[in-house]
Amino acid sequence: MIQATLLQLFEEHNGILTTGMANEYGINDSTLRKAVERNDIQKYCRGVYFLNDLYFDDLFMLQLKYSKGVFSHETAVMLHWLSTNYPFVYHVSFPRGYHLISAKEQNIKPYYVSANDLTSEYVDVVDSWDSNPLRVTNLEKTIVDMLRHEKAAPGIIEEMLDDYLNREDKDIKRLKDYGERFNIEDLINERVLSVVK
Repeated sequence: MIQATLLQLFEEHNGILTTGMANEYGINDSTLRKAVERNDIQKYCRGVYFLNDLYFDDLFMLQLKYSKGVFSHETAVMLHWLSTNYPFVYHVSFPRGYHLISAKEQNIKPYYVSANDLTSEYVDVVDSWDSNPLRVTNLEKTIVDMLRHEKAAPGIIEEMLDDYLNREDKDIKRLKDYGERFNIEDLINERVLSVVK
């Protein structure tokens, strides 16, 4: 039976715990390993554990496993509620030089970008459906990435732009600035600014 303290800790963290989080509360790795052996908890990957399948937040687990990754492109579109489309793979941006092993087997579409593209200026934290924090490109960076992306799902660009233009929290000034920085001013003018009221 899982210890009451450990169970409470899992519940406080939405059913997911890393060895680092456990160590902060004085629970060591061996306690977690023994709980796995007893089938009290499950191991997702090295250093990441979850209580049971009811607590399986796939996006958050993936982020814990690949802490240098930022959800981007079609996954960011979904997380920002800019489309009803749910991508078949997880779109994640990593700094160039990061070596992701077996991306295809893990259902990840990786993008390797400059580390400057993943600074706090371009990244927001949004809640997953299970209220866990996810690092995702901000609204305007998501728009820019998608307009630069040549293989987007059919219809997603139009839906994304329509939803973006109807949002209260859109930042057209920032979008124009990003358009200049990433050399897609013409696309921004043609696809977005031409229809801004």
